[in-house]
Amino acid sequence: MDFRFVMPALESRSATSLAAVVHERTGADVDIRIGGSEVPLDDAARTAVLELLTQLATARAVAIGTVDELLTTSHAAEVLGVSDTYVRRLADAGDLPIEMRGTHRRFRLEDLLRHRDRFRS
Repeated sequence: MDFRFVMPALESRSATSLAAVVHERTGADVDIRIGGSEVPLDDAARTAVLELLTQLATARAVAIGTVDELLTTSHAAEVLGVSDTYVRRLADAGDLPIEMRGTHRRFRLEDLLRHRDRFRS
């Protein structure tokens, strides 16, 4: 994964102020303004902005970057929070769809997120 921007943790007072505002909001009532212009966001973007603000409000560092559509086994393991070996086992058992590129397994990001979300609830 390519982390182009890393935001260090906010100082405690800033994190507390941000947390107070973020926890009052829902996905439907988030307004984004850039230089006085309101920017409409779709549901996915609104959720991403709220998640970013929520993470910053917990006084944790945040990294923002791009993710390729097809991921290597190592990157898939990072997304799922498991080992490379476990990802290979899931793929070999047919529990996680793969695309082969030569002799290499590649995983679609949407498949990984769907798999991850099944076990988060």
